[in-house]
Amino acid sequence: MYQLFHEFAHRYDLHTPPGHYQHDHAFVIGKALGVASANCRLLDIGCGTGVFLEAAIAAGIDGYGIDAAPEMVEVALRRLGSNRVRVQRMQEISDENVYDVVCALSWTIHYCETELQLHDVIKRCRRALRSGGLLLLQVANDDRITGAVNVDRESGPSGEPDDTYFLHRFRPLHDADHRVIADYVYASRAHGELMSEQHDLRFANPSIVTSALVQSGFGDVSTINSVSISPFSMGTAI
Repeated sequence: MYQLFHEFAHRYDLHTPPGHYQHDHAFVIGKALGVASANCRLLDIGCGTGVFLEAAIAAGIDGYGIDAAPEMVEVALRRLGSNRVRVQRMQEISDENVYDVVCALSWTIHYCETELQLHDVIKRCRRALRSGGLLLLQVANDDRITGAVNVDRESGPSGEPDDTYFLHRFRPLHDADHRVIADYVYASRAHGELMSEQHDLRFANPSIVTSALVQSGFGDVSTINSVSISPFSMGTAI
């Protein structure tokens, strides 16, 4: 029950504006259209406020999303309409043979709490895909994470320059579960708000996720290094 996704969901687009991940979104959209150029049906796991789905739908993709946080889904519903997103955990996906593409961006897959859960989620994704479908996961790489502090400065709600700050730091623990501690700080002068919390991300290494994909029956698994923007700059796409 992270504050970033619940109490402060209505501020998410303030500190992380819709254009922030446009290059990553374009990358995923291109991959999706390569699988099915017409009537491509896509599921976005951890869809957040619906920014990626909005871009995917505009590109002609039949996009749908799920998110575990009702508050994030509420924002996405206002952006996309009631038939596009729903409250659901990735551990509860039960669709079978429905989607051409399933994706999980922004390191969503690392919110799996156990290795058994990681394998189960990937198996659920596989069952949700049609024959020849694509599963695209944005995966952290703890071997490349330095622990540096990053600061994003954004305009305020009325355009005030440098009103909103979002600090984020990723600290690898180098333990057996390849855990990464994500430190987040959000502050807005206009709203008089300050939020600070830590997220526990697990299995943050491409080799761990690749192994789970192979064991779950995926026959063609590849790792695509990306050097665009955070967090892709510290991870890979699989």
